[in-house]
Amino acid sequence: MTPLRAPFPWFGGKSRAAHLVWEAFGDVANYVEPFAGSLAVMLGRPTPPGVETVNDRDAYLANFWRAVQLAPDEVARYADWPVNEADLHARHRWLVGQTEFRARMRQGPEYFDSKVAGWWVWGICQWIGSGWCAQPAWEEQEAAGAEKTCGIATSEYAKRPMLDKPGRGIHQLAVRQGEREAQEERLRDLRSNPDWKRRPHLSHGNGVHAQRARDLGIAAGWEKRPSLGRGGRGVHGRGLPEQMPVLSGDSGAVGRGIHVSGKQGGIGEWMQALADRLRYVRVCCGDWSRILSPNVTERIGVTGILLDPPYSGAAGRDPSLYAEEYLQVAHRVREWSLANGDNPRLRIALCGYEGEHPMPSTWRCVSWKAPGGYAAARGNHENAQRERIWFSPHCLAPAEDPLHGLPFAVFTGGAR
Repeated sequence: MTPLRAPFPWFGGKSRAAHLVWEAFGDVANYVEPFAGSLAVMLGRPTPPGVETVNDRDAYLANFWRAVQLAPDEVARYADWPVNEADLHARHRWLVGQTEFRARMRQGPEYFDSKVAGWWVWGICQWIGSGWCAQPAWEEQEAAGAEKTCGIATSEYAKRPMLDKPGRGIHQLAVRQGEREAQEERLRDLRSNPDWKRRPHLSHGNGVHAQRARDLGIAAGWEKRPSLGRGGRGVHGRGLPEQMPVLSGDSGAVGRGIHVSGKQGGIGEWMQALADRLRYVRVCCGDWSRILSPNVTERIGVTGILLDPPYSGAAGRDPSLYAEEYLQVAHRVREWSLANGDNPRLRIALCGYEGEHPMPSTWRCVSWKAPGGYAAARGNHENAQRERIWFSPHCLAPAEDPLHGLPFAVFTGGAR
């Protein structure tokens, strides 16, 4: 399969380590990624996908993957806009104000918003450092007010879509494989037509959203913009950073993600390629542990599980990247890994920094070099040398030296 990449920059992405993960997982029947991020490893899968389930607590990120999966043309239309500092801050404030959107993302396993997805990816590709669409007060306030604001019980608020089998009815694997073949045939027919790249007519209303609004019976004023006077109100009034968009370049290229030189006019094709790859991926939005039950993992088949949580504060990662509660997630993820590492139907890859996760000697520790990230952009290149992946005992051992031109070393267990 041809590897794909996300159309946005992502600090902590594992694209350079994807081959190490797949050598350890092999051609597993089931793949689970509780911290989706840029999906670099999944998009770098060298074999045809089986059952794949991904999750991220960030509603904007999960929404992007859902929207690209189901409405790539719409996402491309909203993302196709030049770099503009005034628009960057205006759209940031608008996105931060989408309280109803965040609630609906967690309520509905199929809900998405193409406009939010397009504006989000447009902005993150020119945002410097952390803070894009980030407001730490959201999680606590929205979780506490879930019953009141969403009109549903807390237990309902935490539910995820049915994931305990490879699929039911039209979603079962055999049917999907037949549909994939039919879809590929349709794509070949479309691409033989010189007009296949044209966008559908979208002048009536806001595309799929106009119809969705009518179907849901939402009040006529639902699309009114939030208050933008005095810098916003309530939790949105302060703390939104004002900054210049990314303008730097290197070797004649400028921009990042969808704004990089040479990508103008190719956004639609990029989104469509991602949509084809994501056609049967299940995208959840919530706590990482929700998709790690036996029903979602081992009962489907041998399962490769990539655990790439926010690195803990003890690992030396810049604390401004995550809220305090996120910095504790890595410890809980390690505990889950230790509790499930001896399961022969699970092949687990736990990511972290050197010294972050003391693991038993039965786990194989691999070092790899990252291209750099937020810290490197600020002059700290040491963390790129500290990247480690711990593989559980039932992962496959590399058949040969998997250097592939990258600095690489293998350790056995320990906290290296």
